[in-house]
Amino acid sequence: MSRLHSEVPAVVVDSHDYGESDKIITLFCRDQGKLTVIAKGAHRSKKRFVNKLELFSFLQFTCSQSAPGRLPVIIEAELLNGFIGLRTDLNAYRSASIIRELILLASSEKLQDDNLFQLLLWALHSLDQSREPRPVIALFLVKLLDYVGYRPDLSRCQRCGTPWLENHSGRFTPLTGGLTCPTCRPDEDRGGINLSAGAIRTMTLVQQQPPARLNRCKLSGTVLQETLDCLHHYGRHLFQREIHSWKWLPPP
Repeated sequence: MSRLHSEVPAVVVDSHDYGESDKIITLFCRDQGKLTVIAKGAHRSKKRFVNKLELFSFLQFTCSQSAPGRLPVIIEAELLNGFIGLRTDLNAYRSASIIRELILLASSEKLQDDNLFQLLLWALHSLDQSREPRPVIALFLVKLLDYVGYRPDLSRCQRCGTPWLENHSGRFTPLTGGLTCPTCRPDEDRGGINLSAGAIRTMTLVQQQPPARLNRCKLSGTVLQETLDCLHHYGRHLFQREIHSWKWLPPP
């Protein structure tokens, strides 16, 4: 007997054709995390799925699963927000693609995390409303790494444990996930990224904010560039691969 799943809010983060008429859809759900489903007859449907299964669509769906281990089948979907602004602004769409790739890399199938879901919605809403893309990506990355357990440690030297002084600059090392003081820094450390005191202070502040308060955080100029460089390098180290959509990062 098929098991029916109740209505679930979700964002479409991946989609590809399966056979002549079906689609395999990856959703990021509020209560279930990342979930892969199949939309049967999606190419032929004139009512059920039209314009609802596009990338970045925020929808509410119902699905059924005939047996454990088989892909759930979408029964119906209601579009809650199509984020039209993302589809009419190339920079916004490309920036949303960076957000999408990072979510896919950082999350596991069916790993529930409401914080990640709220963070994803915040980023898409911000880009849809024409907020500057680069600060949105930087703020998203700070919180994403925090939520998946890889928060950069900006409070102390990772080698000697000395507490970091508030007005001091530093060097962030992706290998250790934190700062290294000049005394402990080896001469051959060429993979680190220099961070000003302002960048360290700002990233620490953002780490303490819930998604609902991120709009109050302002990043610009050198602080923004240092934050993006630092988190890009750290993300590449953590995921052990290039973040392919990063090439679409809008210029300053």
